[in-house]
Amino acid sequence: MPEAAAAGAGEEEKVPGIEDSDVLTKYKLAGEMANRVMKAVQSECVAGKKTIDICKLGDELIVKETSAVYNKQKEPIKKGIAMPTCLSVNNVVCHNRPIGSDPEVILADGDVVKIDLGVHLDGYIAPVASTIVVGAAEVTGPKADVIMAAYTAAEVALRMMRPGCKTYAVTEAITKVADAFGCKAVEGFLSHQLTKNKIAGEKAVIQNPTPQLRKEHKDAVIEENEVYAIDILMSTGQGKTKESEMRTTVFRKMPDAIYQLKMKASRQFFSEVSKNFDVMPFELGALADEKTARLGVTECVKHELLQPFKVLLEQDDGALVAQFKLLVLVTKNGNLRGTTDVSFNPGTVKSERTLEDEELVALLKTTVGSKNKKKNKKKKSADGGDATSPAESPADGAAAKE
Repeated sequence: MPEAAAAGAGEEEKVPGIEDSDVLTKYKLAGEMANRVMKAVQSECVAGKKTIDICKLGDELIVKETSAVYNKQKEPIKKGIAMPTCLSVNNVVCHNRPIGSDPEVILADGDVVKIDLGVHLDGYIAPVASTIVVGAAEVTGPKADVIMAAYTAAEVALRMMRPGCKTYAVTEAITKVADAFGCKAVEGFLSHQLTKNKIAGEKAVIQNPTPQLRKEHKDAVIEENEVYAIDILMSTGQGKTKESEMRTTVFRKMPDAIYQLKMKASRQFFSEVSKNFDVMPFELGALADEKTARLGVTECVKHELLQPFKVLLEQDDGALVAQFKLLVLVTKNGNLRGTTDVSFNPGTVKSERTLEDEELVALLKTTVGSKNKKKNKKKKSADGGDATSPAESPADGAAAKE
């Protein structure tokens, strides 16, 4: 997320973290769901497919997955989409989620597609993002460079973010990886700390900060039992963004914001948002009436009732952007990989460049778990309910490749 989207959401009272076994279970289950949805969405990214149809499928699968668990609690929990499925192609950096009235975006062979989505169970968020090249069994050239830069930087950050590590140390490591692959980290994007109902917590790792952003964004120390969304975006261009003319369709309701809306369409729209979407991001196509949503959203954004997730482009129109996003759980006994692209095979991405920093290369040789092995034989929610996943594909696919 860009610096402008750094404000947190939700209340200030102390909420349990992953030191609580029930919370840890929810993160893990949400992560497994996100991984499965990612894999299914990737399989639909073929030439001739419309991005709007693929995005809708992703959201439908998230709802299907989350609807199958935590249904026997005395008090129902909130669950579902933590980030609407977005497909951003080539030099589009992020947040591209078309709605019905938008111009069609149709995938073609060779397109570099970033898939970004999120799942939550009881407000505990599992985001994941990855990059594919449509129709390519093997990737070479600049596409390979930028994909491997983003993938490698995410894997480095995943291993570095241990208790006591300072966030700017991770920032510098991301820059080293970008340089090694001849790329630029996209300026000012943040890997946020996650807590219940907060997609943008107090701490964050910033990538490629300007001198002004360095002044504004303070260094912080990673602590045990914290959770982060490692979000790496790399570019073959300048690493600088500009706003797109594409319609912004993803928004988040701002907590505690108050304003008496003037337009009837705005009041109707915001009432539906308040009822159905609470603190998680949503997309305009999910509203009952798209026309009312398009009319009402402008006044809500103007008076800061909603935060827009703007569609951003690389300033260099010919540049390519790649993204990898992982959920990392910082536990006492080692970091856990909460989400990952289980289908990604770095062996098929043939960059002629390589990371040569000895310290980072050694770090990448260390393994990262995806679940507590002792508890892997039998899944059961902490409350004894039916919090079992409808499918059994593991969340640690990438760990097996390390």
